[in-house]
Amino acid sequence: MRKIYLLFFFVIFSLSCSQYKNGPLSKTWHNTNAKYNALLIAREDYKIAIEIILTNNKETYEETLPIFRKIDSTRLDSAKLYLTDAIKKSSIIAERHSNSRHLDEAYLLLGKARLEKQEIFNALETFKYVNTTSKSASAKTEALIWLMRSYIENEDLVSANQVSDLLKSQKLNGKNKSQFLATKAYYHQLQNEPALAVVFLDEALKTMKKGNEKARLHFIAAQLYAALNQLVLSRKNYNQVLKNKPSYDLEFHANLGLISSQSLAKNTNITFEKMLEDRKNQDLRSKIFFKMGETEAKKNNFESAILHFNKAISESLNNPIEKASAYKALGDMYFEKMLDYEMAGVYYDSTLITLPKNEQNNSQIGQKAMFLNDFIKYKKAYDLEDSLQRLAAMNPKELDYKLEQMVIERKDAKKKAEESSITNSVLKTATTSTMPKDFKRWLLYDPVESIKAKNDFVRNWGNRPLEDNWRRSEKTMGSFSIKIEKQTLATEKTGVKTMASSEIEMKELLAKKEIDEEKKELLKKIPISNIQKMASKRKQEEALFQIGKIYKLKFNDEEKAKTSFNNLILNFPRSVYEPEALYYLSIMEKDAQNNAFSARLLKDYPASSFSRQLKKGSIKLSVDKETEALTLYAKTFAIYESNHFSEAITLIDQGLNEYVGSQIEDKMAMLRIMILRKLGNKDQYIVSLNDFMRSYPSSDLILKAKELLAVLN
Repeated sequence: MRKIYLLFFFVIFSLSCSQYKNGPLSKTWHNTNAKYNALLIAREDYKIAIEIILTNNKETYEETLPIFRKIDSTRLDSAKLYLTDAIKKSSIIAERHSNSRHLDEAYLLLGKARLEKQEIFNALETFKYVNTTSKSASAKTEALIWLMRSYIENEDLVSANQVSDLLKSQKLNGKNKSQFLATKAYYHQLQNEPALAVVFLDEALKTMKKGNEKARLHFIAAQLYAALNQLVLSRKNYNQVLKNKPSYDLEFHANLGLISSQSLAKNTNITFEKMLEDRKNQDLRSKIFFKMGETEAKKNNFESAILHFNKAISESLNNPIEKASAYKALGDMYFEKMLDYEMAGVYYDSTLITLPKNEQNNSQIGQKAMFLNDFIKYKKAYDLEDSLQRLAAMNPKELDYKLEQMVIERKDAKKKAEESSITNSVLKTATTSTMPKDFKRWLLYDPVESIKAKNDFVRNWGNRPLEDNWRRSEKTMGSFSIKIEKQTLATEKTGVKTMASSEIEMKELLAKKEIDEEKKELLKKIPISNIQKMASKRKQEEALFQIGKIYKLKFNDEEKAKTSFNNLILNFPRSVYEPEALYYLSIMEKDAQNNAFSARLLKDYPASSFSRQLKKGSIKLSVDKETEALTLYAKTFAIYESNHFSEAITLIDQGLNEYVGSQIEDKMAMLRIMILRKLGNKDQYIVSLNDFMRSYPSSDLILKAKELLAVLN
């Protein structure tokens, strides 16, 4: 009977502890189990995973750090095991303890673990679910903040900005406020807007608790202020790093930042030199030299900066990332400040070679290196055509003199390079010998001394042939003495002089002939005829356009992009690249729809795909609209085949403007090209063909467009 009572009690207890009931006993049971079983383990797993990720993700302090460390699935390794377990344990709470007050925390932890594991779609769904179903305002807000972060990691900045606008209208507690502001700062940092990023970061730091993470964000704020040339605010944040319990690395680099700003203000390197002498910094010398180079570059002391960066390279033997950072810094200096693009290219190539393979796609270090080769190619093409056009504008005598000077200068440079190469080779042979320093070689076995002696001989005696009695005017053969009479000697001397002068004249003639040959070769490259001048202009036009695109799309340098595009439309009016250049100039203005460039684009190129995109953007049409577009296309094609070209061009222009984004837009654009061909409007025909090539690169009609261009060329 007692057993029956116990069993009955157990059944009643179990039923009352169901997760679908809200009684006090049920809630207590599930709260306790959720908190001290699954959630406790999930929290610990997530914490360990984050520690592993941070340990494996060594930060490059030589560059501005990202506000949130970039999530990288290739570096998770053993952290994946803990993240997987955290996901399982936090899921248990949702499955078995759905009436627990810890449910929101479990779901949020589940979303964070999924985000760190790069399961971004699942993370997005989790945070959306919490925001939709939670009864806690704080949990809903936190879910929105992490949803914004997930969108940023997924590179969906439009959606991230929409969530940001939603969060602005909500009341945030201290923790959520600092997290939102930091996320907003991260958004602007990725948008390459450092001034906005640092403003939001400053606000976020005001409500954060002391610790290494706060110290790290102060360090980033200091870097951002330094980049904006706000040295006082930069120093203030470096000092705040030291007050917030930083890690050793963070403390060391904060001190370097303070010394750098002091060096910039007082123009002294004494403190740097003291750091180099300190024995505890012997393993960190490469970092000190790097900061010295960076500081000297900011002062425009380029020679000193190059020296320090090279020392940083030589000191960082076992750290390829540090070495790559120094190479990149040299490349940046040559590219941005010294405008020596070829040297920049050399150092960017060295950056890529030095950088470990797994870093190349995940670090800012290699980004510019990947794009610079194209930039250098177009820059050299532009400069070459510019030089050739200037030579073509000279009068014949001036041109002949200029070409001769160019050939002579090139020959002298080649000769000096060869002499330098021989000397360096000899010196290398001499200095790499294993003999002791005080070892004396026999003169003829010592290459350095041998060359010196030979040069001295030629200087004193001339270049004499190797023969017996080379110094004597009277020569003895056996017991006979052959006397050379004065008259005979004089005659022979005259003959020798004549021969010598003939040799000199011959050498001069050969040298002149060689110069003339090289001048002829150079002359062939100079655009003399109108056709050659036009071809040169076309090459320059394309190069200038491509340089502008690289600045805009690859280097994110809008000011230089604007300069290139403005030069294009100013110096090459009605260029085939003008519609696209005007489009880029329009979207770089504050109001992309209403500015001088958009007005000109819409007026001069109303049928261009860039005009259509500016007016309506990329939109997806409904099924009905697609049907209308297809009907209009069929009608226009019939009119085209009946040779009513004026009516056809009006109708197709209307269709292209009305059905932007249609699935047959490329077919409509190609039909317009064929109509223009029939109308004999050559200028618009060429512009439209080039526009088609750039606007519809994946179209089935691209081969047709290439064939038409090939016929033109």
